[in-house]
Amino acid sequence: MNRPGGLSLSAIIKSQDARRGFLGLSAVSRRRLWLVVPALCALAYPLLLSWLSSGLVVVHGSDAPNGPIVWASVIGSLTLALAVMLVSFVFGLALGSPHVGRPEDFRARCVALLAFATPSLYVGFENVGGVLRAPSAAPIAWLGFWALAAMIVLLGHRSSPMAAAMTPIGHRRLVLAHGVSALAILLLFVGPHIGNHLAGFWNGPLHIVIMDVVRRVYRDDIVQPVLLALIGFQILSGTALVRRRMRMPSDFFGTVQTMCGAYIGVYFLAHMTAVFAARHAGTDTNWSWLTRPNDSLLFSLFKLRLIAHYWVGPIAIVAHVACGLRWVLLQRDISPATANRVAWALITLGVVASSIILLALLNVHIA
Repeated sequence: MNRPGGLSLSAIIKSQDARRGFLGLSAVSRRRLWLVVPALCALAYPLLLSWLSSGLVVVHGSDAPNGPIVWASVIGSLTLALAVMLVSFVFGLALGSPHVGRPEDFRARCVALLAFATPSLYVGFENVGGVLRAPSAAPIAWLGFWALAAMIVLLGHRSSPMAAAMTPIGHRRLVLAHGVSALAILLLFVGPHIGNHLAGFWNGPLHIVIMDVVRRVYRDDIVQPVLLALIGFQILSGTALVRRRMRMPSDFFGTVQTMCGAYIGVYFLAHMTAVFAARHAGTDTNWSWLTRPNDSLLFSLFKLRLIAHYWVGPIAIVAHVACGLRWVLLQRDISPATANRVAWALITLGVVASSIILLALLNVHIA
């Protein structure tokens, strides 16, 4: 599969393989080193964020953001996150090519999938460290996690991965259940929640007024446990579907759907860890939870990790749904061009909506 510039990742890897004796490594060893690039990018992400923070503090003279430095920090942190995600996506797309089928490619593809979720996965590590009252353990755990992922790709056994045990009928049923569960979550929680945050672009008080209304639904004593069970099922069923997809060729939209699906699972786990920890501590997780001056989304230039986490999350949700809808349209004999346009329109809408939400969380309001 060709990439922009006319050179595919497979061709790059083959060109690497053709160089015998480089650094004394065999062709297989050099190829495996190339496959750990997504893991190394993910591993470096916190360090790069730290360097960005330090540079901004030096330029600004303080870690308290105000004025143009706010937008420099937003653009810088999003650029770092998107760079890691783009590298991971390119590797995942190339390794999903029908021409790539080595055992180490399967493992590398799974690692690239995880690396794509780096912005929210890193926040999840930090949240767990906070819950366990061991924040200093999070960087160590992060380093160990990605070092292990890289070693799995480098040193994994060369035998073929086990074939997926799911039957075609079982797969179709699981896809249907996954879709129905997703629709219920969208209607009960995600749709109202995103709409509520969009209202915050008008002002915070309007957000809280709407929040008080929609909370009566998704925090109902009956609805909330059902909703949590649906989210749990969505993550577990999505994991099974992704595991199967990792052994199959995939095109651009299929890779977007799979990687965004994995991102959503990580995003929900990271977000729920923070929300329930805050609620357990007696904090109301309303608009003020992320916008209050002393502990906001961006109250310090050394706390940039939440920006990409909150911006990418809604986009991943919309993109995953958009690609799923595209697949349904294709099954209904809608032309690929029309289905593609619908998917791109929804993804664009998701980017715009998430950008508006981020502006609101950074205290940019209409009124």
